[in-house]
Amino acid sequence: MAVNSRRSRDRRVIKSRQALLDAFFTLVLQEPYEGITVGDIVARAGVGRSTLYEHFSGKDGLLAESLARPFGLLADTVQARDNTEGLIRVLEHFWDNRRITPGLFTGPMRRHSVAVLVRLIELRLRAAPAARRAKLVMPAPLAAIQLAEAMFAPLAAWVTGQSACPPARLAVALRRTTQALMETLHGSVAASARRG
Repeated sequence: MAVNSRRSRDRRVIKSRQALLDAFFTLVLQEPYEGITVGDIVARAGVGRSTLYEHFSGKDGLLAESLARPFGLLADTVQARDNTEGLIRVLEHFWDNRRITPGLFTGPMRRHSVAVLVRLIELRLRAAPAARRAKLVMPAPLAAIQLAEAMFAPLAAWVTGQSACPPARLAVALRRTTQALMETLHGSVAASARRG
């Protein structure tokens, strides 16, 4: 009987969590991020405020969770493993949804979106081997900000139609420029210049 009770609770937890994410997504499409309250989210989700806080730290936590997968692929560009194929898919997703995605990259919500990407990049920088982390020419939080902003500028221009480019070409460009920045942030360019 305890097993069935636990399964029932697990299903309720999953259902509540998904209801909160769905409610948040719907609200973000309808009104500016800054205008959405926790009360709005829980009312739309049909759950109590305490349920939201069991799963998320608040509105920003919901945003972070909503963006974790697509922005995780952007953050993965800081790693040595080539993730171009995954990057192409996420860029195609942004393009296919360009009617609703510009708000992530521009306006008041941009600051929150950048913060999510910064956190994801910083986690990857901190997960690198100690010898690699020690070579960073600036603290990891600053490096993460620089990398995130370098990705956001072309993405924002692209999604809002300021400049045209096929997703595959943009993916390659983002990957190459991020890797070049990574080399610079690890002092490789400076070391080469001193030797030359």
